[in-house]
Amino acid sequence: MKRTYSLMLVGVMALAPVTRAAIRTVTTDAATGAGSLTAAINALNDGDTIAFNIPPGTGEVHYIQTPFDGYPLITKNNITIDGYTQPGAAPNTNSIHAANNASLKIVLTSTNGNALSMYTACSTFAGIAYPNFGFGDTETAILGCFRASNVWVKGLVFQASPYTSTTQAPPDPTLNNAAVSKAICFAMDAPDVSDQRCQGFHVSGCWFGVDPVTKQVAYCQDPLYSLGTQVATPTICIATYGTGTNGTIAGFPNINNWPGPGTVGVAAGSSTPRAEFNVFVTGYGFDSQGGPLRVSGNFWGVLPDGVTAADMSVLSSSQQGDGFTEYGDAHDILIGTDGDGVNDADEGNIFGPWANGGSVCVDFYSGPQANIVIAGNSFNADIHGNSFGANLGYIIHSIGNTATLRFGSDFNGVSDALEGNLAFNELLFDFDNNWPTNLAWISMRGNSMTNCSTPASSTPPLGDGYDGPSYGLNTYSQFIDTTGPEGALDILPVIGAGTTATSLSGTCGKPLGAPYTNLVVDLYQADPTPSAPPQGMKWLASFTDNSAADSNPAVGAFTFSTAGLGLTSGEQVTITVTYTSDPRPIIGSIARAGNQTTINIKNGPTTYGIQKSVTANGTYTNTISMFGTATFTDNNSPASFYRATGGGTANGQTSPFSDVYTIP
Repeated sequence: MKRTYSLMLVGVMALAPVTRAAIRTVTTDAATGAGSLTAAINALNDGDTIAFNIPPGTGEVHYIQTPFDGYPLITKNNITIDGYTQPGAAPNTNSIHAANNASLKIVLTSTNGNALSMYTACSTFAGIAYPNFGFGDTETAILGCFRASNVWVKGLVFQASPYTSTTQAPPDPTLNNAAVSKAICFAMDAPDVSDQRCQGFHVSGCWFGVDPVTKQVAYCQDPLYSLGTQVATPTICIATYGTGTNGTIAGFPNINNWPGPGTVGVAAGSSTPRAEFNVFVTGYGFDSQGGPLRVSGNFWGVLPDGVTAADMSVLSSSQQGDGFTEYGDAHDILIGTDGDGVNDADEGNIFGPWANGGSVCVDFYSGPQANIVIAGNSFNADIHGNSFGANLGYIIHSIGNTATLRFGSDFNGVSDALEGNLAFNELLFDFDNNWPTNLAWISMRGNSMTNCSTPASSTPPLGDGYDGPSYGLNTYSQFIDTTGPEGALDILPVIGAGTTATSLSGTCGKPLGAPYTNLVVDLYQADPTPSAPPQGMKWLASFTDNSAADSNPAVGAFTFSTAGLGLTSGEQVTITVTYTSDPRPIIGSIARAGNQTTINIKNGPTTYGIQKSVTANGTYTNTISMFGTATFTDNNSPASFYRATGGGTANGQTSPFSDVYTIP
């Protein structure tokens, strides 16, 4: 009987219809009707692609105005909306440190003031009056997605007036409750309904607020409030927020579904990273919660030529926003280069200056801020590494009490030089001033900073080595001994008078004990700006206290050879010390069988690299980035020499820079 039932079930499954992925082609720049974008969205099934083939074809830019009350909600999975399919369109082929040469031909524009009200659209589709939904009706979208996983939007231009209107959010003359435009919204379901969270979203190769013909800032006349000329960029370009429980299921915890994973720009391991660079002319680009989220390979406030700061002097108050990128309840956030040896040179972001309004590049507005990596970016610098001039906006706002942040390189032997950030004329970090105790760790290594500082109002003002006697107690006293002659100032590393062009000596705070007992000394060429606090303009080398290279056996005191660094008399240098729990990786054993090499790693830190060379003294190349104590097997390779590198910064705390020392 059981066998018969199974055979009948197989027969029914064999007869079930199979829906194949299809290409839905937009053939008109009319917003509705046959061949329109509206028709294409309505026809979507899972796995479909929306393509464009609007006559007369090659060379012409097509502007598709949003219909009243917006396009239909996108609710299907594995959807691609591909603007590159329009004849004449082409993706960028230049590196992130060159002009963006993309040719984009499809503009989705809400400069007419039309958009989709997210709350009504999503709740109507679900048939649920969500009490804790992530979006309200005054948060409107050009493209709105709900529950849809793996939606990829690429090769499009988005333009909009700052304020929009819908049936659910009519114009408000006071602007107090006016609907604000958002280009792309990813809305997730409530956790007591489903786990459909718009996972895997990807926005790449898109331009926001840019005229694709002139490649200059796009402007429009406000259609609703007679505000005159406005930058034609959405108030928020990309938005995704958590949705809370409905409270309709007894005993279900009061929790949120959080966004993630999602990617803005270059995806991990992309085969075409340069085609995935976005360009944002905006004061408020990516507004998000949750994680993991990846923001890599984008221009922010910089025109496609990569050297011109966007003139945003007529941004509306709503467009100025809180930051180029903003995160709440953030975890596993990557901003820039992931350091895995793949596409790392094209994963950093180019952050321009604030032309009008706003104050930060990266804003964190709530905890826990766990596992944040900000690496390989340029702040207030163009594609060639040149400063945009005076700025003094924050790089990061509101680092919280439990944050875990790496700003710069992990020095694990893979793409280390590409992971350092470059910054000019910036305020580094703005800490939460209400820390009762500090449970955070912050590593800041390998960066190049000129005329940067942390505001004195911040507690603690990490990143400079001058402040009152209470400096840093809240941050460092949990793992650094501050009972010495200098008290709290014992945390400041000091370059010793015996330092020369060929030898670095000095002292630093002594660790109180486990786990932060590994001390890594980083040597920098100092920023010569007279008004700037001590900081590193160029990373020169790293050394480990009490390692074989340290000729001073005392803990917290060191002497290292710098003979190969090319230092000269009169040069100014500065140091930092990173206190970490991570040991250096050690190759425990190597076994060879046929064409296969197996390496066992002992004492592996959280992240480290394995490199190999054909000769012992030859050039070592990066093979793989590893995590934790592990066994690595190299298949089908000739016999090679191997080394394990890195460690020391996977968790810990970087001390302030020392005072500037001039080599005698």
